[in-house]
Amino acid sequence: MGVIHIVLFKVNADTSEEAINKALSEVILLKEKIPEIVKASAGKNFTDRAKGYEYALVIELSSKEDLQTYLNHEDHVEFKSQYLTPIMQDCLAFDFEN
Repeated sequence: MGVIHIVLFKVNADTSEEAINKALSEVILLKEKIPEIVKASAGKNFTDRAKGYEYALVIELSSKEDLQTYLNHEDHVEFKSQYLTPIMQDCLAFDFEN
């Protein structure tokens, strides 16, 4: 059974498009660095149903154990601190088995 890890986030008002695009592209590159990632995708919301959340990151993994490995992986931790934390106003993470 696979696992889907979703992060919805709002950006700070002063965040540049360049910083946002860099974060969205860097999350895709994590697949090359973290072997537990099956698929990575990211994008901007285009509807009015997201309650203010503007962007989503979606990571597909093979198991709950792989999720824990991913969350603690040094490349994920570095990605969060370098690209996400500086631009995020708020976030919501959601994980489920599929």
